[in-house]
Amino acid sequence: MVKQLMRPSYTRSIIRWARSFSTIPCRGFLAYPARARDATELSSTPAGTRLRGCNILKNGQDPEALPDNEYPDWLWELLDEEAQKRKLDADPEKKARKEWRKKNRERIKQANFLKSMR
Repeated sequence: MVKQLMRPSYTRSIIRWARSFSTIPCRGFLAYPARARDATELSSTPAGTRLRGCNILKNGQDPEALPDNEYPDWLWELLDEEAQKRKLDADPEKKARKEWRKKNRERIKQANFLKSMR
């Protein structure tokens, strides 16, 4: 399970899944960056806590929270908007691609709207 948690695509899918619920019992699993807490404590869930509702396998069990130092460093930056913005600014090609996609999406929406007006 730990190796599976270290894959970025697996973690992103869990984040998307967790955000789809209004109240999530496993919210501490994907902890927000520490703001009011000290920097050594990153997650809101103590190690060893059962994360109810986070099981994605049919016959699996709910995972247990690990100590913060056992999670990869990039995990703590996933929900930090400033870190993601800095990361995007460092890669101009990725930033241009993201802007292109956004403009393209808007163009498609506008074209679909105009088609529906006929």
